[in-house]
This record gives sequence, C-alpha cells and structure tokens, in this order.
Amino acid sequence: MKLVVVGINHKDTPLEIREKGAFIKRTVKEGIASLLEEACIEEVIILSTCNRSEIYVATRDVEAADQALRNFYIEEKSGDLENYLFCEKGREAILHLYRVVTGLDSMILGEDQILGQVKDALELSQSVHGCGKYLTKAFREAVTFAKKVKTVYKISETPLSLSSTAVKHVKRSYEDYADKKVLIIGSGKMGLLALRYMAAEGFNSVYMTNRTYHPGDEYRDIYEGVNMIRYEDRYEAIGDIDVIISATASPHVVLKRELMPERKKPLMVIDLALPRDIEEAISEMDQVELLTIDNFKDIIDEKMHYRERVAEKIALEIEEEIDGLMVWITKSKVDNMVAHFNQVSGQLADETIEILNKRYQFEGKDKEFLEKIVHSKFREMVMPSIRQLKTLDSEDDILRFEKTLAFLFSGGNAEAAQ
Repeated sequence: MKLVVVGINHKDTPLEIREKGAFIKRTVKEGIASLLEEACIEEVIILSTCNRSEIYVATRDVEAADQALRNFYIEEKSGDLENYLFCEKGREAILHLYRVVTGLDSMILGEDQILGQVKDALELSQSVHGCGKYLTKAFREAVTFAKKVKTVYKISETPLSLSSTAVKHVKRSYEDYADKKVLIIGSGKMGLLALRYMAAEGFNSVYMTNRTYHPGDEYRDIYEGVNMIRYEDRYEAIGDIDVIISATASPHVVLKRELMPERKKPLMVIDLALPRDIEEAISEMDQVELLTIDNFKDIIDEKMHYRERVAEKIALEIEEEIDGLMVWITKSKVDNMVAHFNQVSGQLADETIEILNKRYQFEGKDKEFLEKIVHSKFREMVMPSIRQLKTLDSEDDILRFEKTLAFLFSGGNAEAAQ
C-alpha cells in the first residue's frame, strides 16, 4: 500500500484558481464517496483550506491513483486546475503531509491553524468511512508529531496566522486604530481568531455578524464588548464601519457591489475567505480598499527569520520520523500477507478434514483429534515461510517473497498467482 497526494496550494497557484479547487463540508463528503468508487483508491482524505486543496489516498497502484485524482479535479472542479496540480507519491507524499501539518508548507511559516484543519479533515473522512488504517495512521502520527514540535520549539508563539496578520495590518494602517469600528463577518475559526486578536490589540469597537444570528454571549469571553449585527442588516451597518474582516465558509459572496452603500469615509475590506467572500467589483468603489489573502504574502513578521531556523531543525526531525512510519507501512504489508497465508492454510485444513470425514466418518474425540492435528500440521507447513517473511524489511524483498508464495500456493499456476 502506498500514499499519494494530488492538489494545489498557495506556492504555485493564484487565488482565482485556488478558489475553483476549494471544497466545502458537503462537497468533501461527496468527493470522498465518488473517489472510493475508483478501483485503484482504497482510502481518501480531502484537505481544503484557504491556501490549499489536497486529496490524500491509499492505493496499490500509484500511477492509476494519480490519474484518477487529476481527472477528478479537472472534471468535478475546473479544467483550469490542470496545469497547477502537483502530485507526491510514497515517502514524498508522507513528507508533504508532515510539512503541511507542522506549518512548514504554509503561506505564513509555522502557523498552527493548519493543525486543527488537518485533524478536522481526518475526522470528517472517518465519519463517512473514507479512510482506513493507512491514512488514519499517517495523519495521526503527523498530528502527534506536529503537537510535539509545537510544544518544543514554540514556532507559532508569536502569532502569524492570516487572522493575526490582518489585525496587525489594520493596526499599522491607522494611528487611531483603537477607535476604528471593525466588522467581522463569520464566526468560524478565523473569525474568532480575528476577534481574539482585536481584543488583545485594544480595539474598542468591534461588531460581528454571521448567517445564524446569536446574541453574542458566547463570544464575550473572547471580547467583552462585541456587538452582534443581524446578517440581513449588514449592508445598513456598513455605512458606519471603518474596517471589514470577512472569513466565512460560504460558497457564495457575502458582500455584493450592487448592495454596498456609497462611502463618505474610507473603508478597508479584508477578505480572508476561499472561495472569496467579497465581490471583486467592490474594490472599484470610491474610498474602498480591498485586500485578499495574496496581499499578505509579503507581510513578514520580525521573527520570521527565527521561524526559518527552527523550520530547518523540524525538517530534519521529520525525515527521522518518517523512517519509522515507512517501516510500519512495510510491516503492515507483512501482517496482511501473514493473515492471508493463515487463512489459506486454515481453509486447506478444513477442506482436508471434510474429505477425511466423508471417507472415514470420524466422530466424538476422534473427530476432535483429527481437526486438531490437521490444523496443527497445516500451520507448521506455513510457519517457516511466515518466520522468514517477518525478517524482511525491504519492500522489494517482501514483494518478491509474496509473489513466490502466491505462485506456490496457486499450485504453480502463474496466472492464478497474479
């Protein structure tokens, strides 16, 4: 069994292409179900964030899985994705997963929001029976490792998530930032992070809105003075707002140009969502500045150099960690083969017992003895092969051994051994 990942990310794919490959929760479930119908795919996890869309699979045929995943993106999402898709296979796929979950592959090096997103992706796949022992093991080990390095190196101790970067940008943009009126659209993870950073930075007037109206009591532990606005009243409220930070999971825009009130004073609009929350035409309005995820690529924190040094150490540890996981994957193949040969020997023993019983009609203790001795002898027959198999640690050696045993168990029939 091998792991394969195909997808797009922020490194080589512009925002307008990335949003075409994005998934929401419903389409993730549909995508998993669709991909599991492919004969070459046995397990699936879909990871979709504002900066990446990636599909991880466990497969016995990496080339077929690679092509199936590319076809899925092109046919189900957009043909525009074709030239941006990347693929990693085997060890490189696992290495990519570890780099993603530790934040080494993030737009903002070391950000730890991705850790929760990877856990959510695993849990969602498990909830629809999309993954088995291979992807579950790989993702759990990667998450555990990421938690360890987060504790040891504290690479994300100085916040550099998109939410914190956006809040810092607002703070730098206004001398009187504390008195600016800020509207946060969306109460998901990024929206609540933005609210938390607003509170920490001393913003005095923060409003929130989302599709499901809440009085706001549950948010006041984060920001005591947060004001809730009904979603249907958002356009009316915007007239008095100085800054909008939007971070919803909506598949559609939440602010349209045609419904926006004309501005009498400057408005900064920050769109942290993917697909985008804000209609691009809003940037053409007088007094309006629209910023998207890509605008923050060049905003580098003064501690970024420290993060880069720490990232080099983590990368070395990842290589060592993956060695252990690769051994487990190889040994799992051995376990599957052992189970198969035990099953075959058991079936042969049962067939032999049935033949002898028909001929000699054993009963009582004689029958029990027959069953015991026949099963014992058939186990003895396969045990030397199993012991030898368990000493192998090279995948090539295991594959050769598997083919040899399959050939012998098939009675020398080459076609049946395939």
